[in-house]
Formats: sequence, structure tokens, C-alpha cells
Amino acid sequence: MRISKQAKQETDSRILKAAEKLFLSKGYEDTTTRDIASSAGIATGTLFNYYKTKESLAMRLVTNAMLQGQEDFTGKTTGEEEIGEEIFMIMTAELRRLRPYRSFIGPVLESGLSLFVKNAPNEEGEALRLQHLHKIEEIVNRHGSFEVPFEVAASLYWSLYLGILAHWCRDESEHQEETLALIDYSISMFTRTMNYDVIREERK
Repeated sequence: MRISKQAKQETDSRILKAAEKLFLSKGYEDTTTRDIASSAGIATGTLFNYYKTKESLAMRLVTNAMLQGQEDFTGKTTGEEEIGEEIFMIMTAELRRLRPYRSFIGPVLESGLSLFVKNAPNEEGEALRLQHLHKIEEIVNRHGSFEVPFEVAASLYWSLYLGILAHWCRDESEHQEETLALIDYSISMFTRTMNYDVIREERK
């Protein structure tokens, strides 16, 4: 029997809600796809029609949260911000949306994103990487022309960004103040790298 688009969306929503609840209550490592399927009221085989692995399912939760953060960012910008301010705003907006997942997000990011391969290990991770870098490129382009091609700077930015996420996952400082300081420093490094004119002037 053919399943309608609406029915598929409703099933997908149940799967995501079940996975989120189990990851938070039982833990990511101890939750199985069988657990998720049972909680969502579907067969395990049906779950695999939507998500090939537990990792890709968890990455969808992360991606959805980060997209919500990007929407929050868009709603707060005034057009008067400097480039560094905008990047800081989008990073912190995403982290606020990811905060409920801090207890299990480390292993998810480790399996879904990587610095050691050209693309992320799974489709969800790669989609997340491309989406985030697209938003950063939009911000960069709004602030004029830079001598460093974005394709080159993107590699540096993504390394810095993953470092921020890794630190944030285990940051026990009050209100994650250490992460905020790291974001400030990383953004300064990135924007200075993007503009070689500034670097050359400082070396004279």
C-alpha cells in the first residue's frame, strides 16, 4: 500500500521525537534502533526506510536544531552588525538550540562530522556542513570583497568551528563562558585571515 506524504512526515516526526526522548533519558550510546522504533510505534525495518543508522538519525536532530538557530539569528540581525558580530551571533544562536542535547551530542558530532576526510562521514553530516558554510559565506559576502577566496578560508573556518563545538560539549564553566571566549578568539583569527590587507599593513 502506498503511503501518503503526510503519513511519511508524521512517521518521521514520531521517530525524531522518540529518538530525542530516549537519547536524553537513556543516553545515546545505550539507545538502540530497536528502542527507537518501539517507542515510535513502528517496526525496526520501517525505521531503516527513514534513517539508515542511529548516527544519521541523531544528526538529523542536530541539524534541525542548528537550522532553528539560524532562523533565530536571521530574526535578530539589523544589518548594522560588523562581520565578526554576525558570525558570533549565528554561532551562539546555534549553540543555544543545541543546548538540550549537550548530554549526548559529543559522540553524535564525532561520528557525523570529521576533520580527516573531505566530506562528512554521513549524508546528514555533510548536509549540515554545507548549510552552515553557506550561511557563513552569505555573511562574508555582505561585508565586501576579501582577497582570500572563501573556498580556502572555509577550511580554516570549519576547523575552528569544530574546535568550538568540541570545547562547548565539555565546557563546565558558568554559562559556558570559556566557549564564548574561544568563539571571540576564533572569529578574530578567521576575519584577520580573510583580509590580507590588514595583515600586510600590520607587518610594515
